[in-house]
Amino acid sequence: MTLNAGPSRVEQHSRVRRLVRAVLTALTGLALGACAVTGPPPAEYVLGSMPASRPGTLIQTKQPAVLVERVRLPDYLDSTDLVVRKAGELLPSATGRWAERLSVGFTRSLAESLATRLPQAFVTAVAPIEHPKLLLAVEVSHFGAYPDHQVTLVARWTVIDGNSRGILLTQQTTLLEPVNGSGDPFVVAAMSRAIDDLSSQISPTLAADLTPAL
Repeated sequence: MTLNAGPSRVEQHSRVRRLVRAVLTALTGLALGACAVTGPPPAEYVLGSMPASRPGTLIQTKQPAVLVERVRLPDYLDSTDLVVRKAGELLPSATGRWAERLSVGFTRSLAESLATRLPQAFVTAVAPIEHPKLLLAVEVSHFGAYPDHQVTLVARWTVIDGNSRGILLTQQTTLLEPVNGSGDPFVVAAMSRAIDDLSSQISPTLAADLTPAL
């Protein structure tokens, strides 16, 4: 009676090597396919321009404080998605996103822009230790890029007395800023300019309220 000895040890090792090669080839193909689908990670953007770096110390204890409260945005806008509006639809960018929530970036950028226009005041988006002389509340109803290559910003802003909490002035501002190119960096630049334009509309009112009455 003849017994079947089965595959030799050499044949078994050869089969294992072929199986390992097949698995590695499949995994490599999946990895390459995933990279082709997802591509590089989206770039992250922030609003506003880089502040000028000037060494030195500025004493602000005797300056009147202006508190910029967190800007209020519609819920559908207040995210990290960088979107373009098209026929009532929001189209998030596949190549870029905000590095912070839009309301946070808007508030920070607005406070920085106002600070450059109001050197006589301490403008901050963080509540100071002492009561601020003025508060600025901003509510945005529209903010974003449109297919006609322009950014629209519609905001209602209110200046509030820091002591009495009485409203000194409320205005609504509509601003249009052209998008001077194609791609996320141009959209971000136009949105940053729109915030700077809003700052230029608000700063004269704040400056007048900061001036002591004669």
